[in-house]
Amino acid sequence: MAATLHLSTLIPATPTSVALPNQNELKILTKHRSSPTGSFKKCKTMTELKQLHSQITKNGLNHHPLSLTNLISSCTEMGTFESLEYAQKALELFIEDNGIMGTHYMFSSLIRGFSACGLGYKAIVVFRQLMCMGAVPDNFTFPFVLSACTKSAALTEGFQVHGAIVKMGFERDMFVENSLIHFYGECGEIDCMRRVFDKMSERNVVSWTSLIGGYAKRGCYKEAVSLFFEMVEVGIRPNSVTMVGVISACAKLQDLQLGEQVCTCIGELELEVNALMVNALVDMYMKCGAIDKARKIFDECVDKNLVLYNTIMSNYVRQGLAREVLAVLGEMLKHGPRPDRITMLSAVSACSELDDVSCGKWCHGYVLRNGLEGWDNVCNAIINMYMKCGKQEMACRVFDRMLNKTRVSWNSLIAGFVRNGDMESAWKIFSAMPDSDLVSWNTMIGALVQESMFKEAIELFRVMQSEGITADKVTMVGVASACGYLGALDLAKWIHGYIKKKDIHFDMHLGTALVDMFARCGDPQSAMQVFNKMVKRDVSAWTAAIGAMAMEGNGTGAIELFDEMLQQGIKPDGVVFVALLTALSHGGLVEQGWHIFRSMKDIYGIAPQAVHYGCMVDLLGRAGLLSEALSLINSMQMEPNDVIWGSLLAACRVHKNVDIAAYAAERISELDPERTGIHVLLSNIYASAGRWDDVAKVRLHLKEKGAHKMPGSSSIEINGKIFEFTTGDESHPEMTHIEPMLKEICCRLRDIGYVPDLTNVLLDVNEKEKEYLLSRHSEKLAIAFALISTGQGMPIRVAKNLRICSDCHSFAKLVSKSYSREIIVRDNNRFHFFQQGFCSCGDYW
Repeated sequence: MAATLHLSTLIPATPTSVALPNQNELKILTKHRSSPTGSFKKCKTMTELKQLHSQITKNGLNHHPLSLTNLISSCTEMGTFESLEYAQKALELFIEDNGIMGTHYMFSSLIRGFSACGLGYKAIVVFRQLMCMGAVPDNFTFPFVLSACTKSAALTEGFQVHGAIVKMGFERDMFVENSLIHFYGECGEIDCMRRVFDKMSERNVVSWTSLIGGYAKRGCYKEAVSLFFEMVEVGIRPNSVTMVGVISACAKLQDLQLGEQVCTCIGELELEVNALMVNALVDMYMKCGAIDKARKIFDECVDKNLVLYNTIMSNYVRQGLAREVLAVLGEMLKHGPRPDRITMLSAVSACSELDDVSCGKWCHGYVLRNGLEGWDNVCNAIINMYMKCGKQEMACRVFDRMLNKTRVSWNSLIAGFVRNGDMESAWKIFSAMPDSDLVSWNTMIGALVQESMFKEAIELFRVMQSEGITADKVTMVGVASACGYLGALDLAKWIHGYIKKKDIHFDMHLGTALVDMFARCGDPQSAMQVFNKMVKRDVSAWTAAIGAMAMEGNGTGAIELFDEMLQQGIKPDGVVFVALLTALSHGGLVEQGWHIFRSMKDIYGIAPQAVHYGCMVDLLGRAGLLSEALSLINSMQMEPNDVIWGSLLAACRVHKNVDIAAYAAERISELDPERTGIHVLLSNIYASAGRWDDVAKVRLHLKEKGAHKMPGSSSIEINGKIFEFTTGDESHPEMTHIEPMLKEICCRLRDIGYVPDLTNVLLDVNEKEKEYLLSRHSEKLAIAFALISTGQGMPIRVAKNLRICSDCHSFAKLVSKSYSREIIVRDNNRFHFFQQGFCSCGDYW
């Protein structure tokens, strides 16, 4: 009775309200003590099972192995944690009183039960108990425990089970071997999986299917498909599971030809096409771009299930065919199964793509009516949809009602505000986020860059580092872009070193960002070093490299890069022609510019846009071909914009053509009356020509508008600190040191022939005052301060907000020679590299 006493701790008192086995059943149980019935199978709940177990115990049948076997089988079929725990305790008590004889089936059943309901770690514990007690597992036990190891990703335990299999002589059992192949495949141990397969004396369809599945799971899709053809060749007939796996592998490869070959086998082997295969075929054809074929299979399917509808809709979303998604949804609502959360994810995404807020609201209503709002990903998609449609209040309302706000929810809201240009709200949500992740930080850094808040983006990156968030390639693309626009070379070098130190994945996108960063920071050599180390280069990468050539005015180098790009089979786009024409403009290569411009349409089939015409106007204008530039503008197929007229106006200032300048300024005023900078430039042109009455008229017009001329300013970075200088500003704290240095520079330069170009002073004052005003240009103040603040031979880097004037250009050339310094000036148009009295622009500035 010991067992009965122990079992009483498991069995509750029997309530009278629940029907117990009738007397006939009990008589049968009592009569056939050696073979108890399977009455446990009739139990639908744990309460009923416990009541029956109590009756059996009272009738003394609890010692019979078959009685416990039926109990465990029933608990396993129920598949709940409670039922399996009950079965485990019952087994432990049975062994305590009766020993382990005849219990291996019970152990196997219990292991299977725990494994089937996802409690793999419990199944492994039961297997350990079996082994420790000296019970002998059989060829059914091992597959169950291997399944548990697979579901728990318990690789170490699986190795140990494999050892036990070999030790006990089951390594030649096909059922066990197939389980080992499946285990190793699911755990990504391709080599171990293959060794088991290769040692098999006999293989069936399960062996091959498990092997194919293992390779596919590891991402070895070509090998998986190759194994399929090998399997067919040796005469093993694939089943539907095999076919689904192989078709899915072709989908992953996006190899339509290979997929067609696999599909041919379906007909040749006369395989029955079931719902799973139809779904896999539709998915494969969609991912391979054969949308019409996929749709044909979908339409010909008589019994479309929910999975098939979801497959075609999700693929339509991926292909950007939003209207087709909603068309399928309409068909589904009329004839198909009831949409679920996966369906609505596709539908809501389609509404986002189409900016269709009406349909989006209908989808939202369907989600609420059918209780799908509890799914986080559905709510996140709805938030994104409302944000994309400009309905921020609705998005916030959905967010506020979410019971479980995930990081994705917060990030969706932040990204939406960023997309709508509401940085204040985005920042507020980001600050309130309880647990920000890398995506949150990347979104904010990217947003700051997008809003031209470059210093703030770098500062946020530093805060991110202090918070212990590890950056990734997306972070560094944003940071590199911000650094490039700031022109901070020291920071650029640090960023490059940081990427190497942290071993951040260096892909094509990040490489392109670094090339652009170094180019914008005036270091084309470093830009090209990064470019040359890139394994893969797309047209964007080549554009960035050509842009680096443009920055230093190396038109010839830009053409060489363009030719090399074509030789490597990269198809040019409109953007690369902008970079190339800019490089030719900065290099003064007029003939080559015309050739490239004309080849766009004649050779590459790319119709020039306004930006390309603008590059050509700039090229012709710099060369002094103002009439030719004006003729080109008048021949444009589209209406010339204010930027194009602005390029012509800027050229008129350099070449002092007042008449064309006045005409260009008039055209700009018609297109953009609020663009006051043009009138400032026109005023300067009049001043250069000595037409002071016209200067007065233009400046009076500006005064009436309340506009002010932007003062010239320059900045330099010394020892990590930024120093800014403004033209004519005598209040700078360093002026007491700068002024004597300026006097020394001017004396030294006069000795080698420097004569100030007073035409750059646009005020009606005497020559002495003009000379003084000219000496106070911001870049001269910056260069003088750099000479007294940096070591001998150190490069001087100046960033200016306006175009450098001709006098400051001559000044910088002579300083570079007289003081043996390399001077790099980045104005609002290009880089100038001054060295030993020469400039990289060849005075074509």
